[in-house]
Amino acid sequence: MKRTSIIKSLLGLTQEEMGMLFGITRVQWAMFEIGQRDIPLTAKQLLADMLSNVKESESHSKESVMIAEAEKKKAQEWLKREYLTVQYKQQLLVRKISAMEKTRAECFAALETVHYLESHPEKELIPDLARMVKTRAVNSLKKNTLHHLQEMQLKKESLDILKNSLEQKMKENENEL
Repeated sequence: MKRTSIIKSLLGLTQEEMGMLFGITRVQWAMFEIGQRDIPLTAKQLLADMLSNVKESESHSKESVMIAEAEKKKAQEWLKREYLTVQYKQQLLVRKISAMEKTRAECFAALETVHYLESHPEKELIPDLARMVKTRAVNSLKKNTLHHLQEMQLKKESLDILKNSLEQKMKENENEL
């Protein structure tokens, strides 16, 4: 089994292709891979030559080089687009978090004001106004819960981590180009 994976990873050929290359059937090659059959001496010599050449070879075919370079460029472009998307999402979340924090602070301030006015009857508070302000503040706090705020903060932290990872990947890819 190990022989199969080593040869396959080094040469990248299927069993059928290996059989055709060595002038044997796919079944004969498969049996050789699992150690149940031998292959002709000429096939062994060719295999040995190919494996030693592949292991020692520093050069790559023009096509391999072109494909690898094109893939790296595409990957870099995708990373840049993804980075911009993450930045946009981050900015959007920062604005939403800021707005929610402001809304929550104003609601708590309104509740404190209502409490003050209710505890000082001499201020001639209009009872309906106090109920209206209290209801508005409580309803707003129900929409803008601490849970929702923390959820957005966690999403922002996740985006920070993703942004840093993307920056690192882009630098690595630039060094390879």
